Amino acid sequence: MINIFTKHPKENGHSGYISHFVFAFSVSFRLFLVSISLCVHSVFPFIPMPEFLDLKETTKYLIDKDQQIS
Repeated sequence: MINIFTKHPKENGHSGYISHFVFAFSVSFRLFLVSISLCVHSVFPFIPMPEFLDLKETTKYLIDKDQQIS
């Protein structure tokens, strides 16, 4: 049973379940914030996107995160 929680993380460059959880949660939370910001901006275009959540910064963030586990 424990193997199902540790096999994938170890195969993908994490030291274990917690490391994988923190990584995946941080990426998903960032994407959640980007998604909410884009939804608000789409309805209210006069509200600017926060710079750290714009598409260029988000792309850089995702590339950096990908390189952490490669």
